[in-house]
This record gives sequence, C-alpha cells and structure tokens, in this order.
Amino acid sequence: MIQPIVLYSSNHNILRTKTKHSEIEKEREELQKLILDMKDTLESVGGLGLAANQLGRNESVCIVKFGEETITMVNPIITGRQGETKTSIEGCLSLPDITAKVERDEIVSVKFINPDKDWQETEMVVEFPNSVVVQHEIDHLNGRLMTDDFSPMQKNLIQTKLKRVSRGNVDINYVGMIWRDSQRSWSLVGPMHKLMQFYSQFQKEEENSIEEIDKKE
Repeated sequence: MIQPIVLYSSNHNILRTKTKHSEIEKEREELQKLILDMKDTLESVGGLGLAANQLGRNESVCIVKFGEETITMVNPIITGRQGETKTSIEGCLSLPDITAKVERDEIVSVKFINPDKDWQETEMVVEFPNSVVVQHEIDHLNGRLMTDDFSPMQKNLIQTKLKRVSRGNVDINYVGMIWRDSQRSWSLVGPMHKLMQFYSQFQKEEENSIEEIDKKE
C-alpha cells in the first residue's frame, strides 16, 4: 500500500532521530508489511531508495534500487569504506526541490538482514554509483540528512526552500506528510489526484480489514 512520505520539518524530529534496531523474531510480520508498503511507495514515486522513517516508522529498514533490482536491508551497517571520495548530485524525497553536490565514499561494504533471502545476514560490497544510494539511505536511518554536511553558505542559501517544504508549499508529484506544529498533528499535501487516490486506497484497505475481521468472527 502506497504511503505518504514525511517531508522535512524544523518542528518535528522524526527524520532527525536514529531508528531503533528492528527485532526480527518479534516483528517479522509487521516488518514484512512495512517492506511491502515501502516498495509500493518507492515504485509509485520513482525514487532510488527509501528509509522506514521517511514513512514515519521507527524501524531500521531501507530499500535501494540497483537498476532493475530492489534490495531490502534490515538493520544495515556499513562495515568498510574503500576507494576515492566521489562527488555526485543528490536529491531527497523528504527534501523536494533541493539538490546538491555531496561527497561519498566510492565503495562501501554493508552488512544487513536480507528478508528476500529467508532473513539471513548478508554482506555485500557496493560500488559507485550504487554506493551513494546505500550511504544516503543509511544516513536516514541514523537521523542524518544530506544537508547536514552543507557549508554555512550552502545552508543559508536553502533556508527559504526548507521553510517552504516544512509548510507544505512545494510542488511534488506524490503524497507528502508534513507536521503542523500549530495543530500538533500531521497533514497530507500533494496533487489533488494523488490525494484522492491515497484516500481511496486507504478506504479500500479499511474495508478489507473489516471483512477479514468479520470472517474470523
């Protein structure tokens, strides 16, 4: 099920908090549903990666796309860095309308639990440019954004854009979720047709859940 993506806010720390270690044995069923939602959402927006806290979930889970292949990483840890420092242009679904040159390690080794391989521990070496996506998403899980390494001048230049994002005054082609501090609640933003699709999908999901409960009773 497609979920709204948490947009940057200066008044809420969900993107600034390190996600908890996911308990595989206790939460496997919930984690599997989360992963399916993440894949559906990423497919709908056409991005290269997505972290669980970008859907408002406090789980150490991210998905990354390497060409046509989508890899799910649970509790990922970068265990090694090699090669040169590479500079690439990065964007972020939680920071729409903001792109910047970011320096990343050329090659990284990453260890994680792989639900697509019977939840076994996997370790792989990822080279540039896929290594950029892995580092970006693991940064998310550690409560870091690509803007954290900006120079003071760069940060000053994007302040107006950040304010627009946090207020929901930004053009996006997907459903976003922003924190309204005055209301102490979340609000959905995005194109009207996308919002209608989301509400319709949500209503259908609720109806299916009720039908399942009725069958069990």
